[in-house]
Amino acid sequence: MKKDILFLCQFFYPEQNSSATLPFDTARYLAARGFSVDALCGYPKEYNFGERSPLKENAGGVGIRRIRYMQLRRSSRLGRLVNYFSFTFSALLHLPLLKNYKWVMVYSNPPVLPLIPVLANSLLGTRLVFVAYDVYPEVAYASGSLRPGSLIDRVMKRLNRRLYSRASMVVALTDEMRDFLLENRPQLSPERVTAIANWAHEGRAPVCPQAYERFGYRPGQFIVAYFGNMGVCQEMETLLGAMKELKGREDIQFLFVGHGSKINRVRQFIAEEGISNAKVFGFLTGEDFEYAVAVTSCCVVSLEKGLKGTCAPSKYYSYLQGGKPVLAVVEEDSYLAQEVEKERIGCAVSLGDSKGLAADICSLAAHPESAAEMGLRAEKLYLSKYAYEKAMEKYLDLFESRL
Repeated sequence: MKKDILFLCQFFYPEQNSSATLPFDTARYLAARGFSVDALCGYPKEYNFGERSPLKENAGGVGIRRIRYMQLRRSSRLGRLVNYFSFTFSALLHLPLLKNYKWVMVYSNPPVLPLIPVLANSLLGTRLVFVAYDVYPEVAYASGSLRPGSLIDRVMKRLNRRLYSRASMVVALTDEMRDFLLENRPQLSPERVTAIANWAHEGRAPVCPQAYERFGYRPGQFIVAYFGNMGVCQEMETLLGAMKELKGREDIQFLFVGHGSKINRVRQFIAEEGISNAKVFGFLTGEDFEYAVAVTSCCVVSLEKGLKGTCAPSKYYSYLQGGKPVLAVVEEDSYLAQEVEKERIGCAVSLGDSKGLAADICSLAAHPESAAEMGLRAEKLYLSKYAYEKAMEKYLDLFESRL
């Protein structure tokens, strides 16, 4: 008897980044609803803050098999490439295992990983569900990490043709991404693409003295926070420019929490400009992260130019769940700009408009009642549209009735 679903992804439980927690949430939900679910994933290292994990275990009703592979620092492009190909090659050695499952759910990170379930579909008849966290190679074009026409680009395009023609279902994170895929992947048909948004995977802590003390703030200060990845897809210069505009404002503080290739640029900018009202923390989890969100007054989400329809920042949902006004530094016609304005949960700012962003920050700081109302609407939007249960019901429906 074949088992139902194998989750194939580089990161998984017990790692704490969203690329690990979101698949694990989905896997254990489906396991709790009667599906037999396993996971084939990388051995946890960079985002694992607990004890060493066994190569095999059962967690949340999910049978987990972990693969050792070469893991370099992901802050460099070379390190990411080595990690991607090392994990994909190691997972490829487990290809015969996939014949034991009806479906394989694979994620777009790393972008070469879908090669394995494509082969399994062709050779073993295992059905394929693809979750597009990012759309490659377009994301790589926009970020400047891949040159059109290069060897890797040609290989990726060939893989895409096989992937999108063989996938039983493709999950996009937004309607905008679904439209992009249908417009740019002729192998797809509308009935084989569905939009299921991500969700917040952290808890929520109350505002309390310990939260302010943990980060060295005091009640009454207006804290502008950026959480999550500061990498090739995130546009940071507009926020840095706004921070320079508000340099020395003791009543307005800037908080950066996360990781990525641009975090050193943020630290360097703060040091070179002598900005005293900004702090930078690395990757936080658990109570530390929850406290950071609790003391925050508003949150910034940003994407580089040219990424419309190709990705969706996961921390946006954490902002909404936390009831925080959102400052979206994105292309004017993106879904983020439209939703922020339509739902009146914050302000949308054009890329490069540092003065406009600084003005919006000052306006929110000067009108706390208005900011609080935006936060309440943000939380309401999360509960009605993006809550964990909403996404899980869609994944359950996908496997129960659409496949």
